[in-house]
Amino acid sequence: MVKGCHVQVLINDYPVNFEFENEKNVSDIVHSISDWSRERDLIFYELYLDENLYSIDKVPDAGLDGVGVINCIVQSKADIVISSIDEAARYCDRASLFIKQVIESGTCTGNDIEDLTSGTSWLLEVLDRIMGLLGHAEHGFRHKDRDISHYIDMIEAFRDSLSKGDDVGRLMSILTDHGDLFLEIKHIFKMFLLSDAMRSLIVQSIDSPDVLITSLVRTRDEFPAQLSNIQAAAIAYQTGRDFEGSEGLKRFVDFVYRYIRTCYQIVPVFRIELSEVEADGVTLEDKNSELRHLLNEVITVMENNDIISLSDILEYEISPALGKLDTFLNLLLEKISFK
Repeated sequence: MVKGCHVQVLINDYPVNFEFENEKNVSDIVHSISDWSRERDLIFYELYLDENLYSIDKVPDAGLDGVGVINCIVQSKADIVISSIDEAARYCDRASLFIKQVIESGTCTGNDIEDLTSGTSWLLEVLDRIMGLLGHAEHGFRHKDRDISHYIDMIEAFRDSLSKGDDVGRLMSILTDHGDLFLEIKHIFKMFLLSDAMRSLIVQSIDSPDVLITSLVRTRDEFPAQLSNIQAAAIAYQTGRDFEGSEGLKRFVDFVYRYIRTCYQIVPVFRIELSEVEADGVTLEDKNSELRHLLNEVITVMENNDIISLSDILEYEISPALGKLDTFLNLLLEKISFK
């Protein structure tokens, strides 16, 4: 809540405690949340004033009187890139289908060409934004032995040529010459998703608060199944069913990796220290350190193909180490205020 009024501030639909002091209008709130987002390497791009949606550069200069809820929509850089690529790929499919239909029918309206022109300009903006977020320069990423700049030039030339298609014959020639252009661009976007820069961004990006909360709840809810899973894996190794044990171990490693990554991000996003979350004299920081140490042991014995030691670690060390992890997660969720 904001002092002196009844405005509730949300982040992605979740109430989160903020210490607002001198904010008098909506733009003050936007400024504070923008600073909060930048500190956490998040992108704050739009908000709802009650039911009305605004981009943050078009927020009305209004007081807080009469506003009940300010819902701020933020995403990590990785979220922005992935959603933008998905949207751009869908547009490329629609543009390719449109060009095919026009060539087959031999007819097209001026409004259709205007829409294609504006859509192509939008596609260029998305491409530029994604390259910026990924750290790609036009000459730093190649497709079919050509720089991305080559394809940007092709898109720009196509867009500019549309305005010169003043008769049907010329327009059909332009569309025919560029019939595969949007499929090429879609392929480039998909390649971005598989790039080292994208993998690095996913690892480094801090998730938004609602994603982190959802991840913690998911981890807590999956905990009983993972405890049973690791116990079953130990039995599988002990009885010679190595493949079954290996599959169970992979699921467990993915589970722990996702959990540890979420915990790393809890500190900067919610300003909660894991050393402050304690149960029976053990802190969550100590618990996580123990889990990381045991995973390193597991990796070592797997590399040495020491199945006996592996099954012993799973049964006698990891299973006890997982004890009460759900208790810690409940305590952590209690510290995250979203009432």
